[in-house]
Amino acid sequence: MGVLQRFERRLEGLVEGAFAKVFGGVVQPVEVAAALQREAADKKQIVGHGRVLVPNSYVVELGQKDLERFAEWDAQLRTELASMLKEHAANQGWSFVGDVAVRFEQADALDTGVFRVRSTVVSEPVATPAARLSGRPRLVQPATGATAERIVPLSRGVTVVGRGAEADLRLPDTGVSRAHAEVHLVGDRVRVVDLASTNGTLVNGRRVIEAELSDGDRLDIGATALIYRSNS
Repeated sequence: MGVLQRFERRLEGLVEGAFAKVFGGVVQPVEVAAALQREAADKKQIVGHGRVLVPNSYVVELGQKDLERFAEWDAQLRTELASMLKEHAANQGWSFVGDVAVRFEQADALDTGVFRVRSTVVSEPVATPAARLSGRPRLVQPATGATAERIVPLSRGVTVVGRGAEADLRLPDTGVSRAHAEVHLVGDRVRVVDLASTNGTLVNGRRVIEAELSDGDRLDIGATALIYRSNS
């Protein structure tokens, strides 16, 4: 059974069939699910080492009457559509940079039975209290006159650093490549790997292709400095 078929079966069980009566003859949730799959496929991007990233934030634009019908089932539909996207991405070997979210918006220009989908990449929040990160590997972007200190926990196997929207750690710095470097976490060891970036990756002032990090090491990526911390 395919992902869309499983999605339909789950919807059929909502409130003993009342769901199907509401959506007869208008925009069907399974049509939206199929469109979300196409949107993910159209927007996929390949980053370091063949990793394929797809958007994790989706907006479904509906005409007024269709939105009113969807409103009654808003929470269930958004949950099921997000779950379907995660399942589809897993089957395709795609990944996300943050949690998957789907929401509905009204578009007055759309007639009943017509909808549009748009998507974007939204990174997970990285502002984590320092006390909760004590003893855990992390990157620290020191405070400057314009910005507060930024703490980025290294909780994934691979963290992509770059200027592009698909990066896990996004640096709005023109000297940073879209996918500039990866930080690999393997057990209690952390390594930085340059992704053939234009301006290179420096560790303690030395340009590297790949290097293991120790507590206190400084990474210079473009004009941005990051300090690696492995303990409190």
